[in-house]
Amino acid sequence: MSLPTFASGHKKMFAKVQLASILAEFAGTFLLTFFVVAAMLIPFFQDNFFNQLLLCLSIGILTFLATFFFYPISGSHYNPAISVGFFIANRIGFNRLIAYTCMHVAGGILATFLGFYLFSQKGGTISGMFIKPTVLGYEEGLMLSTVCQSVLMFIILLLFLGLTYLKKSKLYVASIMAITVFMANFVNMSITNYPLNPAITAAELLFYGNHEAIEALSLWLSPFAGAGLAGIIYYITFIRPIN
Repeated sequence: MSLPTFASGHKKMFAKVQLASILAEFAGTFLLTFFVVAAMLIPFFQDNFFNQLLLCLSIGILTFLATFFFYPISGSHYNPAISVGFFIANRIGFNRLIAYTCMHVAGGILATFLGFYLFSQKGGTISGMFIKPTVLGYEEGLMLSTVCQSVLMFIILLLFLGLTYLKKSKLYVASIMAITVFMANFVNMSITNYPLNPAITAAELLFYGNHEAIEALSLWLSPFAGAGLAGIIYYITFIRPIN
């Protein structure tokens, strides 16, 4: 086989792998957001506590399934904050960061619109899916919400980076991440009423929310702050090469 033929085949294989990983991230984010939106719009219990518990359980279960099936293909981020953290940790390159982030936000917004169209009651609004956090009524409420999301995302990403560094099996990674994401979302939603994923909340916070601009941006960007800090700590500690 000549060198030009080998190089051409290598480029095509690389393109297929890249496309598969991008599609896996889009599919995982879309499915996760769609079922979260459906759970928000179709309350199964009269008690809000049990509805919130069911919603967080659905996030954990879908995280497990998406990670188990797509982890070998794309790394199973499904969250733009996770991708930002991996980039800062020097675990992915800039081109993958941009591709993944675009797929996350696009998948989240499209799934929100589709879920709202299919499951919302007549006259409802997308902003009605989320209840404005009671904590924002207090002077320090915005700071509390921001710190909460940042700390929880810091824990999630540092754990995820550690699991991938140790090269654990996909079943192990999927199980640990599902449990962690479930617990983190339950705590976060108890304070902010929002899932801990900017892809899921993008449509409501950035386009249809009933928040002031500073509130929407703080709630949407705070997971990135926690992920960025986790990425910096990982980079300083391990300094892994770009994949």
